[in-house]
Amino acid sequence: MGLAASQARLLTITARKADCEFASMTLSHQKLALSRDMENVSNDYQNALSQTKLVYDYYGTGDTTMALDYDLLMTPSVYNDYYPKTVTDANNRIILNSQLAAAARAAGIPAEGLEGTPSSNVRNTFIEALAGAGVITPAKAAAIQAVTYGNTLGLGSTTNVTYGYVDLTYEELLDMLTVSGTYSETLGLSSNVIESGASANERSQLLFTIDSNGNRTRVDQSTGMSVSLVDLLSNDMEYVIGYDSKLNAYAIDGAAQLQTDILGSDGEGGILDWILGEFSAVLGGTASNDSALQYAYNAIYDLLYPNSDLRETADNNHGYGNGGGSGDDPIMDTVGTRVDSTKGKERFEDSLASEAINYIGMAYYGNKHKKGFHSRDNDGSCVAISLNNIAQVFLTAYVDYLTGLEEGYSYNKGKLSSSILYDPNRSDFTFTIAGQTEVESDEDNLYANFYDSLFNQICMNGWTENSQIENVEYMTDLFKNGLAFISSIAEDGYYYQGSYSTDRAILEVSDENAIAVAEAKYNTEKTKIENKEDTIDMKMKNLDTEISSLTTEYESTKQIISKAIEKSFKRYEA
Repeated sequence: MGLAASQARLLTITARKADCEFASMTLSHQKLALSRDMENVSNDYQNALSQTKLVYDYYGTGDTTMALDYDLLMTPSVYNDYYPKTVTDANNRIILNSQLAAAARAAGIPAEGLEGTPSSNVRNTFIEALAGAGVITPAKAAAIQAVTYGNTLGLGSTTNVTYGYVDLTYEELLDMLTVSGTYSETLGLSSNVIESGASANERSQLLFTIDSNGNRTRVDQSTGMSVSLVDLLSNDMEYVIGYDSKLNAYAIDGAAQLQTDILGSDGEGGILDWILGEFSAVLGGTASNDSALQYAYNAIYDLLYPNSDLRETADNNHGYGNGGGSGDDPIMDTVGTRVDSTKGKERFEDSLASEAINYIGMAYYGNKHKKGFHSRDNDGSCVAISLNNIAQVFLTAYVDYLTGLEEGYSYNKGKLSSSILYDPNRSDFTFTIAGQTEVESDEDNLYANFYDSLFNQICMNGWTENSQIENVEYMTDLFKNGLAFISSIAEDGYYYQGSYSTDRAILEVSDENAIAVAEAKYNTEKTKIENKEDTIDMKMKNLDTEISSLTTEYESTKQIISKAIEKSFKRYEA
């Protein structure tokens, strides 16, 4: 080969070898890039393995696949017990989609809410707007509007009720008093020993029960007397309280203490207040009933309270009775009736207990001696009153008021036999109370229950519109990032806001579908990268072979050129 041709070939080989080396370096860089891509794909796959989703576990089985979405929470169904589980923001405002927000605007509910629940007209406008927005059908809207607006649902009530008036017989009234929850009261009576007047006379409290056969039982003074209003009205057992006094004390002193037990101190805290409270728990709530109850209260009060202060009058008149005169007690007569003893040597307080059940008001007893009425063997006196008769007079006065005082009832202080009290066996009087009836649980009422609860929450807490809230992934991200919360109704009828993680019906579980998709993507990307790597490896191997061949040829050509130059020098030397 000629020298010039060899040199040209050498240059060609050098250029080609440089091209191959550059191509090999480029392929190496591509292979490094593929390694980084493979690392990213692997990281994405590892992250996907811990990916979770929120599901609705209504039945509490833990294996539910029901996706948690806005429609499930805010549409009435058995899965939310026909109470909305509202999505709320950090300010406890209800997050509404576009349709519900349009209904709130149509009803005129400001975004900041109202100070209370509005009229049923506003609620009906809201329901009409729901139909206009396509949330419910017009027929369903009409059915909901036909149900009484439950303005307390979600605001302390879980039941929609309608209010009206209910008529009760006497027996039904007793049943109501029994289940009212306030009938088992321990009467707060005075202490066992009462000090009265300047002379500090000793006075003992009397507590008796008397059965239908007249058998008396003295109640332990340390525990007091526990009795219900139904007990007093049934007359199966008579309940008597009173006081006996000694050391020259007068009946008027015991009467003053007994008056305090019945009427209370300054008209508060006595047995009469307790009786009024028991009746009011059932019969109260209407204007006419409340007036009748007050009339009955006043009747008992007037029966036991004289025109002047009893205690003060007693203290200023310890000398009454004229020292052995007729035995009349003009001050005591203003609040009670004297009962003469017919029991011989029987304790006079026991005797009076049996006699007191035959009198309206206080009954008192004692033998005439020196300064006042006292027992046969001890200076002193005794006063007692039947609680049954007090309760019966209260009920009679109540009925008397409502019948226009035309039934001829009488209940003045004195002999019970001289009075005409209410008798359920001879009267057809019915007791009218303010009642309520639960709304039936058919589908229309359940839908009304749902949307009334939602409406009340919107009115009380305000609302905000979010057109993306129906996107499951978007709503889930809001929950997970603490930007949205779940508000659910509790057993007490109120809504409470909390995290999705604390809601008993919401579970966070592994997102198997997302993991499967990520695995498929990983395998696909991995295969692509591996195929690219194989192609690069093959190209790099071919380039290495070519570079090796070019290197060999380069060395051979270089030797040929060296030998040609050497021959040329020898020729010219010759």
